[in-house]
Amino acid sequence: MARPVDPNAKVELLRAAEAVFVERGLERARVEEITARAGRSKGSFYLHFESKEEAFRHIVEAMVARLASFIDDMDPSCCPVDATQPEVAEAWFEREVELFEFLWQNRGLTRLLLHGGGSAQFGHLVDAIAERARERTKGWLALGMSRGYYRPDLDVEVASVVVAGAYDRIARTLVRQDRKPDIRAWVRGVQRVLLGGLLDPRLAGAALAQNSQVPDPPVSHVAPRPGTTASPASSSSVPSSPSSHEPGGVRLAKKRAPRRSTG
Repeated sequence: MARPVDPNAKVELLRAAEAVFVERGLERARVEEITARAGRSKGSFYLHFESKEEAFRHIVEAMVARLASFIDDMDPSCCPVDATQPEVAEAWFEREVELFEFLWQNRGLTRLLLHGGGSAQFGHLVDAIAERARERTKGWLALGMSRGYYRPDLDVEVASVVVAGAYDRIARTLVRQDRKPDIRAWVRGVQRVLLGGLLDPRLAGAALAQNSQVPDPPVSHVAPRPGTTASPASSSSVPSSPSSHEPGGVRLAKKRAPRRSTG
């Protein structure tokens, strides 16, 4: 009679595999290291996975699915028509804090994916999440304009790239920290910049008036810096939630992130 499969073995192997991948990267990781850390045999590993690459795929797909759920929860249809802009901003602030808490809890894997320690064959998953987030952000910006939250001449294409870029950089900086920073303060700081800008309010009016008189240069006429090549603007490399100032439901459906992506 065949031995029954231990239902906990796969989870334990995936947790061990994630730890090894984070420490050594996919290319340098060995199956023997994974099984030793999990306290399992190589036979047990190959009962569940054909290779270390397949185990890595399971881990990455679980992480990406969780990030996608954050983005999908931020549906424009959940925004009450009578919500004020401050109420909406605060609701989004809390959702963004949850997202960055999740990235911190999974910082090793996030850092691996963002900084080249994983396989290039999974890069399209990260790119797809980034584009998904940018499109969602663009939708919220358009809705905000229709409700009078934002200036009527806002270019949602440019603004969505700017917002995505801000959150991409925050995510990259966060996962490189040795100690956990004050995530709420970080997100609040981004909110202040995106809502209020950089200029002192006493100077903002004159600066905006001057800027409105300067025509935008054609994109094709902008030369790259010496030693670089021109490239089109792109969305962020890591999925980002829409900014805290973007309209959204005051009460958003919450799906709490698991503390580990493979649990």
